[in-house]
Amino acid sequence: MAIGRISSLLNRRVVLILTLQFVLLVVLLGYRHWQDSSAECIRCHSNKKLLKELNAEWAYVTLKEVQKESKHPNILCRDCHLGNGRAKDKDTAHRGMLKMLIVGMNGELLPRKQGYPGPLRETGDDRMFALMPKELYEGDLYMLEEVRNILWHDHDPKTLGFDPKIAERTCGRPDCHPDELKQFRTTIMGRNYRQRTMRTWLKPYGPHNCGPSFADLQPPAVLDRADFDYKNTEEIMENLNVPFSKGQAEDKQKFCNVCHAGCLDCHFTPSNKQGRHAFSRTPPPESCLGYGRSASQCHPGAMVSRRGETYIGGDYSIPQGMSPDVHYKLGITCVDCHPPGEKGMGDMERAATCQDCHIETEEAHAGSIHRNMDCATCHVRSLGGYQLTVWGPGRVAERPNPFHKYSLYYGIQEPPIIIKDQKGRWMPVKLWPHSVGNIKRDVPSSGSIKFRWPNGETRDAYYIVGTFDGLPENNKHLLWIEIEQAAHPFQRARDCDSCHASETQISYSTWEFNDYDGADSFRGNHKIVADSRGLRFVDIKNTTPIRLLPGARLTDFATWLYLKDKWEMPGDFSIKTDRNRYRIYKERFENLMKRIKRIDELSKDFSKKKKRLWKELRSAAIHDPDRAEEILSKFQ
Repeated sequence: MAIGRISSLLNRRVVLILTLQFVLLVVLLGYRHWQDSSAECIRCHSNKKLLKELNAEWAYVTLKEVQKESKHPNILCRDCHLGNGRAKDKDTAHRGMLKMLIVGMNGELLPRKQGYPGPLRETGDDRMFALMPKELYEGDLYMLEEVRNILWHDHDPKTLGFDPKIAERTCGRPDCHPDELKQFRTTIMGRNYRQRTMRTWLKPYGPHNCGPSFADLQPPAVLDRADFDYKNTEEIMENLNVPFSKGQAEDKQKFCNVCHAGCLDCHFTPSNKQGRHAFSRTPPPESCLGYGRSASQCHPGAMVSRRGETYIGGDYSIPQGMSPDVHYKLGITCVDCHPPGEKGMGDMERAATCQDCHIETEEAHAGSIHRNMDCATCHVRSLGGYQLTVWGPGRVAERPNPFHKYSLYYGIQEPPIIIKDQKGRWMPVKLWPHSVGNIKRDVPSSGSIKFRWPNGETRDAYYIVGTFDGLPENNKHLLWIEIEQAAHPFQRARDCDSCHASETQISYSTWEFNDYDGADSFRGNHKIVADSRGLRFVDIKNTTPIRLLPGARLTDFATWLYLKDKWEMPGDFSIKTDRNRYRIYKERFENLMKRIKRIDELSKDFSKKKKRLWKELRSAAIHDPDRAEEILSKFQ
């Protein structure tokens, strides 16, 4: 083969073609760079006079303001919102633009002028609803009745779920956070794995307060899209006595999807103080609790309503006004105790350890007679949220649906019942009765308590009571008891007698029904009794009259009126106590605390070494009195 030189291949025609190709490439790259601009966005939105003419003065913003608030010094409007930043015409510029999703009560998206007529800002004095749109009426602010939720723009307009395809073009761009998005799409949170695993009311791990995944994607290994899927819908239909359409399944699924987080739900933190475009590298506790966007997004659902917990307390609790967790008052954030795990962004550690901070306490606890209890067993004293849940016919997205979740029986149960987990370790749990109507086939009792995830991924459990009929409507009714681990709010420990005065545990629940369907508001209460004969719900009753709304039936939302004594679970849930040993230990403990109180008065004059010993003594006194008496001898 002859070897020549490149120059021998060149002629005028070849040079012309190469030159034209080079020019075309430069032009295309230049046009792309020119097009990837937000020049017209800024020209319009920083023009106060123009915005006033458009009756959109609230939309005034400058690029400098955005870059400062977002802590992204080189960010442009199109990087997050897309659209056409070179178009001078408003409609052309806004075509394809991402924006806040304003979800109406019917599940459809509302236009900005109707659903949020003004700037994104905190209003009112209720922190849980601070960012929700409001209107002024006779001097007071009221939330707009037609708005159910506001979602950030990385959610899919059709399904309302987090959409990784949108995130790829915004937060996950190659020059922004692609690795973080890649990590997030593989996590339990990012994939919404646990909810998507629940296929029907029974499969694979028993009935659940949230219900099955009505029309969602099957649980993926890596989240690649947002969409509906009807495999579960068809399986749910097979065991129903009434029709259930794909449209009804979509309505249910959309309102499930608003609860589950995307990138912006954690890191976008607009506020009156920090600005409309504020971001937080480390999500504050408020982000974990919906960040002022109602009680149906993020952990207000799973944590506050279901588990009955609160971390922030006050407005961020249900019922509102509960005391905050002691750690929140100290400025400790959620991610301080629940950091990302080995999968990275979004792989939050479910189990937290107290040992990183409370070294002396953990050491004392490990050697004590209470070593087989987790810390929350003593330190969680009351639980709020749902106290009853009935799934029955009603309205979802303002349309008839056989699966309206009548869960707004909000109240307090205290003290929490404590039970043993899969490994025999004591923990506090939130328990409440459930039913779902119009089940076709008989379902037997589960026989005993069942922990929901077979490999111990969670400590949540359930007990299937079985199916019952003979009620006026909606037969058969599937009954179960929801049993969820509680870990907040940490408070001063409950006293010894709350567990050891009797082997029988009794928790008292008081509640108020406040659903928009079924009936006007009414109140009630019941008891939860746990002893050597099992666990049961006793005396479920309303204490104020039930006034039905038009078209509603008691069996839709109050099956407990007919089945009030049916929620029983076999097993030994008593707290065994050696009465004589308990009396001796209690006397020793009380005497020990009196002696320590005298030492406390002298502590300000202790040396560093003695202060460490004093701190160890105080931790041991509460958690291991035997060890405390050994330490106390060193103070003589």
